Amino acid sequence: MPVFLSELALSVARCDELSAASDPVLGHKHPCHKIVRSQDSHAGPFQVPEAWAGNLAAAQVLFLSSNPAISAGDPNAKLPSKRFAEKYPTIHWPDAEIADFMINRFSPEHVWVSDRRHRKVDEAQLAGGPVWGSKERYWGWIEKQTQALLGTDVPWYERAVMTEVVHCKSANEQGVQEAAQLCSSKHLGRILEATPARLVVVIGGKAATVLRSAYPAAFIDRPLFGKQGPDGLPAPEQNIFELEIGGHSRLVCFIRHPSAFGGPAHLSSTYAKDFHLLQEAASK
Repeated sequence: MPVFLSELALSVARCDELSAASDPVLGHKHPCHKIVRSQDSHAGPFQVPEAWAGNLAAAQVLFLSSNPAISAGDPNAKLPSKRFAEKYPTIHWPDAEIADFMINRFSPEHVWVSDRRHRKVDEAQLAGGPVWGSKERYWGWIEKQTQALLGTDVPWYERAVMTEVVHCKSANEQGVQEAAQLCSSKHLGRILEATPARLVVVIGGKAATVLRSAYPAAFIDRPLFGKQGPDGLPAPEQNIFELEIGGHSRLVCFIRHPSAFGGPAHLSSTYAKDFHLLQEAASK
């Protein structure tokens, strides 16, 4: 495991803001307080911030969204697998295991994920081996976008990486707005520096807003970045452009979040006339 990737993953997962944000006396003044304490309503130890998912070191396309959802189980669910949370790193995990999860989550040899299915916590394990959840729909959407851009000859997770503007987990983006500026200023630039991906796909309005705030000069002439036009589609001239970010000139584009009202959007149909530009950037 490359040392720099391990150190980067752990610097996010063990974020040095967590202690201040959860402080019982002064924590309420911290911008990350709401999102950190949102986990209080979920059973189990605190789930650490998610650094990224996918092949950061060799990705050709990076997908940037708001924040990762909490990995919670529903004890009353009809399907047994849904009664248990994902086997996801908590504060009690050793550093080496946390780093392995973040860096090798999709690697078949590391058995964290199987065919877009989360591995469930050990309490769910049966005599025959690990229990797996349902296929993750968001990952399925990422798979479709990646394959449309780059083809199907290589597994999608070898060519793509997913990360967020806020790395702490919560339900329904709780606390994202308050934490976004601090979290993105601490981690986003370093994560981008670690990947060669020349295409950055910004997913959803919250991620678009954070990117505009982080690089205001680049958006002076692009007030419609992250917004839908009268036809329900983002204007290409406002939502596809080159941006120097993370030490590289990259093509940045916006797309509606797949869980947004109106159903999932796809890059190939959202930018039908300009999709070749996205393909060319991802292929560099």
